Amino acid sequence: MSEINEELEKLTRHREGSVRELFAIAVPLMFSILSGGLMMFIDRIILAKFSLTAMNAVAAAGLACAVMQFGAIGVASIAEVFVGQNNGAKKYSGAAAPAWQMVWFSLFMAVPFLAAALWLGPYVLSDYHYSDMGLPYFRYLLYFGPIFSAQAAFSSFFIGTGKTRIVAYAAIAGNIANVILDILLIFGVPNFIPALGTKGAAIATGVSQCIQVLILLVPFFGAHCREKYHTADCSFKPKLFMKCIKVGFPSALGHMIEISAWALIARMLTTLGDDYITVQAVGQSFFALIAFGMEALQKAVTTLAANFIGAKRWDMVHQMWRSAVKLLGILAILFSTILVIYPDPIIRQFLSGVSSQADASRLFSMLKVTGVLVWTYFVFDSLTWISAGVLMAAGDTFKVMLINVASNWVFALVPTYFFIVHLRAAPIYSWVIGCVYAMVNALLFYLMYRQGGWKQDRQMVLEYA
Repeated sequence: MSEINEELEKLTRHREGSVRELFAIAVPLMFSILSGGLMMFIDRIILAKFSLTAMNAVAAAGLACAVMQFGAIGVASIAEVFVGQNNGAKKYSGAAAPAWQMVWFSLFMAVPFLAAALWLGPYVLSDYHYSDMGLPYFRYLLYFGPIFSAQAAFSSFFIGTGKTRIVAYAAIAGNIANVILDILLIFGVPNFIPALGTKGAAIATGVSQCIQVLILLVPFFGAHCREKYHTADCSFKPKLFMKCIKVGFPSALGHMIEISAWALIARMLTTLGDDYITVQAVGQSFFALIAFGMEALQKAVTTLAANFIGAKRWDMVHQMWRSAVKLLGILAILFSTILVIYPDPIIRQFLSGVSSQADASRLFSMLKVTGVLVWTYFVFDSLTWISAGVLMAAGDTFKVMLINVASNWVFALVPTYFFIVHLRAAPIYSWVIGCVYAMVNALLFYLMYRQGGWKQDRQMVLEYA
């Protein structure tokens, strides 16, 4: 394997660190994550047609679920850094082992997920349609919790080795199934399937994740991956497992605390009236529609940076960062057409179930402003995760956690309580506050990236693999 020409070992055929290389890695991930974002977006639209109240209840309960889900996914996803550094160092036989350790982690998480589904609801959900809509969605989504992190673990193997297309194919197939199941389970089929409402939405989402895992397993156990990457070796490796947890847990904990803040914000907004939670829920749906750009960029940056770090090519990291910012600019221009210039058709989909013309007109005006604010939030949040992607590739996940958590609680949660709950500012100001938080966060992570401490303090994770 050492005799293979280095040109053949590049992740893409494009110049390393260029916009084209980043684009080649990111585009399949964009399709993959877009399908997931569309899944959530279509979920919300279907629920809004079923009942605007159901959509609002799911928006609040979904954030409570996300605290645990994204915590587990955040730990499992760190495998892509281990895989990427091994792949960059041409240690191919060790590339699949980190993914397997995170599959084991997902299995271990089954008990906490089950316990949370059965007993945590009364403590974390608001009273907003608790028993009929919020709790059923919360419980059934958590029943599928381990599948979400297992899907992230298997995906991390393909992302870390640059084979991102299969991740996209699996996500697209799974989410097509989700849309079909959404319609069948939320509304039901007369004399065949009862209308399950929010419970049906949760089941459809969980089944779609199972489908994605099954699709990923086919190439994972294929002859090529078995021979080159030893993917059939599923043994539990305690030292590597603990290293994955050590590197991944700070980032995951940061995500959990950050999402906890957003969940608390959603809970506060449910006490202020339907307009507040509707603006928040539709804004979340807008963001889900475009967040694939930010998430794909971050994963592509982390993948390329991990490979460059594994190969000890520090100069390429800066070039790749600049390429990521250029690509973000292109995405921002494209997304402005649906959120800033002409969001009207999307907004009308959410308001189709509102019977009062006065209510619909009032909400329409607020949601047009919300679209602009969500677009602004996207731009600065993406800048944050481009810089954070480099830090995560170097193993500096603890610093990422500290900055993200501190800025989220100081610049998002506390101002929301003061201005929105205490002073009763208009509903759209919840997204104004979100934009200020995103700007501060982007600046902090950029300064940390430019300081270059990650070069000296990096944790070469492959040394423990």
